[in-house]
Amino acid sequence: MTRKTAGRRLALDALVAIEQEGAYANRILNYLFAREQPEKKEKRLATELVLGTLRHRSRLDFHLNRLLTKELSGLPVPIREVLRLSLYQLIFTCHPAYAVVNEAVALTKAGKCPGLSRLVNGVLRNYLRRRQELEQALPDFAQDPVGHLTIVHSHPRWLVERWFARWGGEKTHRLVEANNAPAPLSVRTNTLRLSRDELLAAMAAAGIAGAPVPTIPEALRLKSGQDLTSNPLWVEGYFYIQDEASMLVAHLLAPEPGMVIADLCAAPGGKTTHLAQLMNNRGRIYALDQFEHKTALIAENACRLGIEIIEPLTTDARCWRPAEPVDGILLDAPCTGTGVFRRRPDIRWRRQPDDLAQLVPLQQELLCHAASLLKPGGRLVYSTCSLESEENEEQIGRFLAAHPAFRVDLPDNFAAGFPAERLAEGILIMPQMDGADGFFMTRLVKA
Repeated sequence: MTRKTAGRRLALDALVAIEQEGAYANRILNYLFAREQPEKKEKRLATELVLGTLRHRSRLDFHLNRLLTKELSGLPVPIREVLRLSLYQLIFTCHPAYAVVNEAVALTKAGKCPGLSRLVNGVLRNYLRRRQELEQALPDFAQDPVGHLTIVHSHPRWLVERWFARWGGEKTHRLVEANNAPAPLSVRTNTLRLSRDELLAAMAAAGIAGAPVPTIPEALRLKSGQDLTSNPLWVEGYFYIQDEASMLVAHLLAPEPGMVIADLCAAPGGKTTHLAQLMNNRGRIYALDQFEHKTALIAENACRLGIEIIEPLTTDARCWRPAEPVDGILLDAPCTGTGVFRRRPDIRWRRQPDDLAQLVPLQQELLCHAASLLKPGGRLVYSTCSLESEENEEQIGRFLAAHPAFRVDLPDNFAAGFPAERLAEGILIMPQMDGADGFFMTRLVKA
């Protein structure tokens, strides 16, 4: 792999694996980086190209289907991804057009379909000639709002229709725009080892610019992307990479030192270790996951952060029962993830309308079992990174109707400073262009 093509080749390999094998973007990129050991700038380029191509796929395909004599779907996967990757660069980046086209041809010739290099060259040059005409053909928001949100902002039509029916055009427009913006990079200070001001100073000394987040006492918002997990400050366990809305969840449970807590869907341990911080590393936290490699991640993160009170357990949370009822439970439930599309853009193309029919009963089962593990007066926090009402307020409404011993208990002014909608059943945080991810969370107290 030459230095010139390294980032683009890695991006193409990742996109092909995502399309052909169902690979997850973050995992395949990490695998390729570990295998190829590219330079940092090539890693950054590959990451930006993969995430950008996934974010804007519908718009790219709209143009490509007008430039091709047959449907894009009829081409071999590597050629589809070369065209998407290259067209993304021509539309959304400042890379010189001649370089993008030349690299696309080189990637095609080096791949399994070298005979299609002339097609790739012709399609991309045709786009450059017809750019204005093609852009004018995109659906207009005033005339076709659903088509505009689906194509121009690259979201599955079925989801756009759901959101449009629920929130209307303008709010849905803001949502899809936020989903296509780069996600902010936030970290949580490990207050068991140093203060936020001390971490801020240490990061500044390491050349990492950041600023305190006023709404969360442990949080820093970093001003530029960094390979943080190779930084000595990470290795020493001084911080954990975590979204700001995600950090709110542990604060909502508000555990105290000495308590016994159960985190029922804990991997990889971000919220679990945050709970341990709030408990000052005193008490016990059972951290559950079904898969051994995931509970190993919990243990690894706890060890790096110097936390000793977490007990990882490889088990199905629906079957697990502690020796005694616990003081508090966190159920960060499996969900559709529609609140984190900007951070994981490949998820939007995996989700299907029938996913809710599978996930909602699972969430209900977990929630009902969690209720049986809690002692009187104990707290149960339910959260998702979903925006869908079936997984959130409707789920809690059903639970409360079936469990009259529980009530919603949300602190006054909780999530102040966030774009939060306070519902009877909990709090919904919407993704913002320069803010937190989308999250739903609520706290239930047992009589």
